[in-house]
Amino acid sequence: MPIEHCPQCGREFERNFGDSRASLNCPECDQRLARIPRSGIPASRETLVSPSFLITTGLIGLNVLVFLIMVLRGVSPLLPSPQEAIAFGADYGPYTLNGQWWRLATSMFVHFGIVHIGLNMWCLWNLGRAAEQLMGRASYLLAYFVSGIFSSIASVYWHPMGASAGASGAIFGMAGVLVSYVYLKKTPAHLKINSKMLGSLGTFIAYNLAFGALPGISNAAHIGGLVMGLAVGAVLPAAGASEPARRTRLSLIAILSAIVLAGSAIAAKRLTKDAGELASAEQLLAEKKTDEALTQLQQLTAREPKFARAHELLAKVYFSKQQYPEAIAALEKAYAANPDNTIYHEELGEVLLELGMEGQATSFFQHLTEQNPKEAFAHFGLGRVFLAKRQYDSAIPEFRQALALDPKMYSAAISLGQAQLETGHYTDAEATYRSILTQYPGDKRAEAGLDYATRQAH
Repeated sequence: MPIEHCPQCGREFERNFGDSRASLNCPECDQRLARIPRSGIPASRETLVSPSFLITTGLIGLNVLVFLIMVLRGVSPLLPSPQEAIAFGADYGPYTLNGQWWRLATSMFVHFGIVHIGLNMWCLWNLGRAAEQLMGRASYLLAYFVSGIFSSIASVYWHPMGASAGASGAIFGMAGVLVSYVYLKKTPAHLKINSKMLGSLGTFIAYNLAFGALPGISNAAHIGGLVMGLAVGAVLPAAGASEPARRTRLSLIAILSAIVLAGSAIAAKRLTKDAGELASAEQLLAEKKTDEALTQLQQLTAREPKFARAHELLAKVYFSKQQYPEAIAALEKAYAANPDNTIYHEELGEVLLELGMEGQATSFFQHLTEQNPKEAFAHFGLGRVFLAKRQYDSAIPEFRQALALDPKMYSAAISLGQAQLETGHYTDAEATYRSILTQYPGDKRAEAGLDYATRQAH
């Protein structure tokens, strides 16, 4: 006769071959539960549902408690800021990778608003009850935390400068655990649920991974939790294992999981060293420690000369200290390291124009238009250089080209109108300003330009 493990009392019991009961509980617990009145649930189904799910209920309660504390402390219940989430334990590279490893666990209980926690708790309630009943509480709790912590490591590795929080990584882990557990037929032999549950779990995983591709959602955490869950589910003891065998297996899994998680965290820190240093420099700037940030960025860019984002941040520090030649040199290095990033184009071009460096600005934008003839900003920047030089006839075609490439480029339209006024092309200026007002009704600059052009034309 097969040996079963009762999820209610934890005792082992033998099941007769002829026993067709659908309950996972031992006969004594079934008799005890049958005496508990349940309104609205037919007596024939009582043994199909566990009356209490202590681990699932406790996890949900802890998540809700943390959320309520956040709200009571003044955090927005709809959309907390990343800084607020970090203050309550969210995963954040500059802190996590520099000693605050506890965030790998605390981040599992912090959420970005009531919708975030509501969706996660709904998924946890559905998956958690199945896992708790099929695997037992100890296996469930171990799998939940191992999957959740690994998902946090995956998230901080892929997004070291982002704030990550939520129970979704652990929930994906439980989905992975159940897939392995059911697929390997570790569930009680009398339950005919394998194909149905696998289909439901597959649908859940596919849908949520697709949903996780939306901006602002960390699929790295989802995938990390899922992979670890699949692995843990494969090595968990089967439901029919004896109690001594279960304890031995769970102890070994706990030890191996601790080793894997520690190794993964150390590897993540080493592999994200540069990104972590950049994030640390950003944190120093936020704390007004400009000199410390400058020293750190200088060391980082000297060691990693192709690290474009570090050069960009270094340029901002130089600008704050009014060291303009150094700032321009840093931006030029950022542009050289990543010439396809239009942000560096715009930042460098704006700096050259604001500092009145018309010669360098002309060369820069001419080179930019040659290399990127379909980039609207390149033509707009060259037009601004001609405008600053009062070469209005040369500026007009550049602004027109910028608008042809990006019809909603407001600054190019305003500059085109200005150049047309300066050359006395008042009718053209009227048309330009009317076009602007069509897109931006009530725009004061366009209204003033149209009024002036109309008076001059008539």
